[in-house]
Amino acid sequence: MIFFNFEPILNRTLQMTIKEIARLANVSLGTVDRVIHKRGKVSPKTEKKILDILKYVDYRPNIYARGLVLNKLFTIAALIPSFEMGEYWEIPQNGIMKGAQDLEQFGIRVKVFNFNQNLPESFIEQSEKVIALKPDGIILAPVINFEAVRFTKKLNKLKIPFTIIDSNISDSGALCFIGQDAYQSGKLAAKLLKSEIGGKGNISIISIKNNENHNKTLQKRIEGFRDYFLESDEIDQISLREFDINQRATDWKELLRQVSSTPDTAGIFVPSSKVHFVAEVIEDLNVTIKLVGNDLIERNAHFLEKGVINYLICQRPENQGYIALDAFYRILVLKQGIQKEKYLPLDIVTKENLGYYNDALIRLA
Repeated sequence: MIFFNFEPILNRTLQMTIKEIARLANVSLGTVDRVIHKRGKVSPKTEKKILDILKYVDYRPNIYARGLVLNKLFTIAALIPSFEMGEYWEIPQNGIMKGAQDLEQFGIRVKVFNFNQNLPESFIEQSEKVIALKPDGIILAPVINFEAVRFTKKLNKLKIPFTIIDSNISDSGALCFIGQDAYQSGKLAAKLLKSEIGGKGNISIISIKNNENHNKTLQKRIEGFRDYFLESDEIDQISLREFDINQRATDWKELLRQVSSTPDTAGIFVPSSKVHFVAEVIEDLNVTIKLVGNDLIERNAHFLEKGVINYLICQRPENQGYIALDAFYRILVLKQGIQKEKYLPLDIVTKENLGYYNDALIRLA
């Protein structure tokens, strides 16, 4: 017999949902569903664990929720940036699709619309398709700020509920925001870099972007980074340099030679998942510069393991996608309220603890 601590929920056992049981067993909703209905493969150990919980709490199927599934289907549209395999936006989309798999039994259906985050017209085109779908809810990644703000105003007028991930929009009317506190993320990056360089030397902020549409998350990270050092007199200079990611590799090398040309250049902060571009050039030039960036994608993990990147600050993007969809399950199916803002932990990943995050990596084919 496997023992669990059920005391906090003993007074609710007759109302326990599959979702609550899945949380207790630390498995997915789909796994619990397969055990209950005896369909699909589940390891004997996991099956016994779930059956023990079901027996202990005297689980009884939620007939009301099952009736909702039979009588109502809910369509949720996800409007997020397109990506190549191994890039950041693959992870939130994976979280959304995992949620779709777990919540399918409750009538939740998901359709993903991907837009090119470097082309505002791509966002407009895909957002019009989303509205034409007439969904019951929308998950939005507003990385093209101006167009996203216009879109949220349209959604409010049409009374289509939406959740926001990654980048928040103030007073947007969203049901909730799920993401990191980008400003505090920037301050954390500054603190880490200051520790690495001993509080002395020049620091460059390299903001890699493809277009003129500013990403609010990146702006907030840079703002937090700057503010941390404005409160300190130990750094001689902070310089903000912005480069286009589409430049040739030879140009990158030349640009970074400029960054490292002065003897007291000590650190670089890249406020995005594209820090691996900078790491590649630093390694090639064989210069000693402390480097801090964001997000645990495979390319970044490669340079973290080699010691070229010193720290990655991560924001659990898969959880963002999953929670954003789960919010609609709570509202549309369970008729519950949800938390207005859900800030996820700022994980600091280093060479030393990288192995513990292997399951979170997006593997390249």
